[in-house]
Amino acid sequence: MGYLPGDRILAQWEGGPLWFPGTVHSLNGNSIAIQYDDGTSEIRPDNQVKPFDWRPGSAIDAVWSGNGQWFAAHILEISRDGRTILVCYDDDNSEEERPSALCRSH
Repeated sequence: MGYLPGDRILAQWEGGPLWFPGTVHSLNGNSIAIQYDDGTSEIRPDNQVKPFDWRPGSAIDAVWSGNGQWFAAHILEISRDGRTILVCYDDDNSEEERPSALCRSH
C-alpha cells in the first residue's frame, strides 16, 4: 500500500495484535514512521500498518472515563478527521464521546 506523510492509519503498536490510530510521519523503504494519536511515535514495517478504516458500526475497545479501563464498544459516530468518536459500550449500552487516542481495535 502506498502511504504518504499525513495519511491516517492504524498500526500495530510494538508489533502486537492490537491496532491503534495514528498518522504517517515519514517513510523509508518498507518502514513507516508513525505519530500515534496518543502522542507516542515509532517506526513499523509496512505489513503492520493499514489504512484507517474505522466507521460507524466498527468494533473497537475504548477507555471508559469512569475508571480508565478498556471496554469493548462499537462506533456510533466518528468525526471527519477520525479523532473524536462516539462509542456505545457493549456491556451496558452506555454512550460516551472519546478521543481516538483512547481507542483501539483487534
